[in-house]
Amino acid sequence: MLTVAKNYIRFMKESIKCNLKSVLEYKKSFLIQTIFMIVNNFFFLVFWIVVFAGNGGEIEGLTMNDVLYFWSLPVISYGVAFFFFGGITKLGKYILEGSLDTYLTQPKNVLMNVMVSGMDFNAFGDLVYGSVMGLFAVNFDMKRYAILVTLGIIGAVFYICVEAIIRLFTIKIGSTDNIEHIYINTLMITFATYPEAIYGNFAKGLMYTIIPSAYIAFVPIKFVQTLNLKFLLMLLTAVCVIVTITFTFSKQMLKKYESGNNISMRS
Repeated sequence: MLTVAKNYIRFMKESIKCNLKSVLEYKKSFLIQTIFMIVNNFFFLVFWIVVFAGNGGEIEGLTMNDVLYFWSLPVISYGVAFFFFGGITKLGKYILEGSLDTYLTQPKNVLMNVMVSGMDFNAFGDLVYGSVMGLFAVNFDMKRYAILVTLGIIGAVFYICVEAIIRLFTIKIGSTDNIEHIYINTLMITFATYPEAIYGNFAKGLMYTIIPSAYIAFVPIKFVQTLNLKFLLMLLTAVCVIVTITFTFSKQMLKKYESGNNISMRS
């Protein structure tokens, strides 16, 4: 088991290195996309700065520091998930085109193989922005910052798993682009970037179950702030659950995949 894990880590490391080399072939484009994404995210921060300035620096116990947490941890998770493992967004396309065969015939897990097959350049801007906001959130306490970044990396698992599950539904219902956009960009991210206190019990129930925003924002933020191990245990348990669900679901859905007639090789 340990040998298998080491082989997968080595495989993912080499795949990511190859993807990074392809990114650096278009340095100007990559730099421009990164800058625009950072600027785009910064406008949301300006909105909160104006709101707090007009309310004496605090709104019902919520401070600007709390907002910095919400605009660091979930954003770091998003950046890690889709910059390093952006190939997962193409899973639906491969299924529709019948080109998933390329990955099915290789001796690696299909999902992991697809994950490291590409990158989303825009997500690097999120990763940089979230990392900088994290420094301000912890007031440059490097111990807490290391914890925050680590939890941000762990949180990426939720984005990847949710993306995989939604894309696998392509096998049954066709294109899931709209579902992915609504579920991740509209619901999951929006819920994660606002304080938990503003939500009712029903919304909180969704965020701790069906829409796992709590595990990329509320739970890790509580751990960084309090260092209470129960929050870390809660996060790690949720990670194990969603990973198990994702890989079990993928096995069931891939049995129903109809092979295409495309002859291709992974680039």
